[in-house]
Amino acid sequence: MTTTPRELEAELDTSAKSIRALLREEYPEHEHGARWELDDDQATVVQARFSD
Repeated sequence: MTTTPRELEAELDTSAKSIRALLREEYPEHEHGARWELDDDQATVVQARFSD
């Protein structure tokens, strides 16, 4: 199953832009301009960073 930054935005009460910025830092190999479809491990990294 994949998750998008937009889906996490609502869950974590933070902007998708902030989530994408974190993802670019964590995964610099991701193709610039390509859609982010996060696997479970990537979503966990985002959730850990932005959860209260």
